[in-house]
Amino acid sequence: MIRVFIADDHQVLLDGLHTLLGSVEDLEVVGTAHNGREVLDFVKRELVDVILLDINMPVLNGIETCKILSKEYPDIKILALSMYEKASFIQQMLKNGALGYILKNTGQEELVDAIRTVHAGDQYLSKVVSDTLMQSLIGKSAASRQYIPEMTRREKEVLALIAKELTTQEISDELHISLNTVETHRKNLLSKFGVRNSVGLIKVALERGLLE
Repeated sequence: MIRVFIADDHQVLLDGLHTLLGSVEDLEVVGTAHNGREVLDFVKRELVDVILLDINMPVLNGIETCKILSKEYPDIKILALSMYEKASFIQQMLKNGALGYILKNTGQEELVDAIRTVHAGDQYLSKVVSDTLMQSLIGKSAASRQYIPEMTRREKEVLALIAKELTTQEISDELHISLNTVETHRKNLLSKFGVRNSVGLIKVALERGLLE
């Protein structure tokens, strides 16, 4: 029997979930709470296997509650049950120890499946949640590829000459600056583009359309 605890600040939802899950043979709803503080008070006294945890709750929200539970009660599996489908909320819950994340419009069959999955120690993300995370990762990757750091006029000149395979001495002669100054500009460029050497610098600059 899986001992399930439900935390949400809406009584109607609590009642509905209690009735819905109470009809499933291998699930037992051992309690409910309206905020994170009530959750923490309950788990001090009673055994719980899986907690269905809302995010937007008074007194102590779901994210903070999740963080505390994961640290102090690592054996309890946390399944976020929320109306929020923004990647930032999903990531915060998973980062703070939730093993699963589903939305409140999830059907009974998927909800029960999610509870059983996290109870077994496996991660469960509904399709919408999984798609949201994937789109977020794709967006960040694209933004990273397209990011063009701010460069001084001199740094742009040095970059162009590095791309032409000029040596440090040749760049120094071309721009009438010291070898140390050339090296300083080169190091600044490597840092701004997040690369380790001139080859990587040229590669990234070409990818971002800074060189022809």
